[in-house]
Amino acid sequence: MRCCCPHCSSVVRQARNLSGPNFCPNCRKLFCPPAQEKVPTWILGVLVMLAGNLQIMAGVLKL
Repeated sequence: MRCCCPHCSSVVRQARNLSGPNFCPNCRKLFCPPAQEKVPTWILGVLVMLAGNLQIMAGVLKL
């Protein structure tokens, strides 16, 4: 996990603690990391369209 500490704004790189708050080694305070964001569905839709277009173009080029 990589996020910013809300107390000192330093970048914290450590494994996400699922059972409680995380510890900032710089300011030595506990904080709750932000929730992980999911990939927006429109990005997945664009990837599906690009993959479909690639399949169609590969079929056209074989002929």
